[in-house]
Amino acid sequence: MNAPVIATLLPIAVGVALSPAAIVQLILVLLSRRRILNGVVFVISLLLFNAAAMLVGGWGAAAVGERSDAEPSLGVSVVMITLGALLLVIGIRNWRRRHDTSELAVLATISEMGPGAVAVLSFGATFVNPKNLPLLVSAGATVASAAAPLLSGLVFLLVATLPYSATIVYALAGGERAARNLDRARAWLVARNRLIMGVLCIALAIVLVARGAAGLL
Repeated sequence: MNAPVIATLLPIAVGVALSPAAIVQLILVLLSRRRILNGVVFVISLLLFNAAAMLVGGWGAAAVGERSDAEPSLGVSVVMITLGALLLVIGIRNWRRRHDTSELAVLATISEMGPGAVAVLSFGATFVNPKNLPLLVSAGATVASAAAPLLSGLVFLLVATLPYSATIVYALAGGERAARNLDRARAWLVARNRLIMGVLCIALAIVLVARGAAGLL
């Protein structure tokens, strides 16, 4: 991995990792009756679905332009700028609704879910999440242009899923105290979900547009 690829992938991975709704979902999974099995299923499914979304971006990049280790191709640059513009719209929308502290309806049903339903939940966290899907597609396009795409993709996925893996370890090792802290974290994230999403989307939109514009110059 060279410096331009790392500089592009790291903020995108952090943006994917910092998803308040998905983290809240995992916390509720870890507070449910089948917390160990469901927690592991959630994280593994999330990792696989993230990889699938990246493959879509990689295939698209391969179809529209040649690989370049220094700067993205013309087609990839256009994709990045387009996704950046989409994220900007999503960010502005969330910022305007930042005082909305209501919970998603699905959160009330998580405690009764089995492994299959939890896998579907992680699918939604990837493909229905208006922030993560554009980020994962753009990451896939960037990975496709790297000198070592497999290594770049693995590092990206590890960073993007790190908060979820760490949360599972903390929940299993921390006992009742961890459960109380996770419940407080859940309430804090729900209350600030729109605000966090707005700031992240706007910041990442700037990164993607700047990276895409660099490939056009």
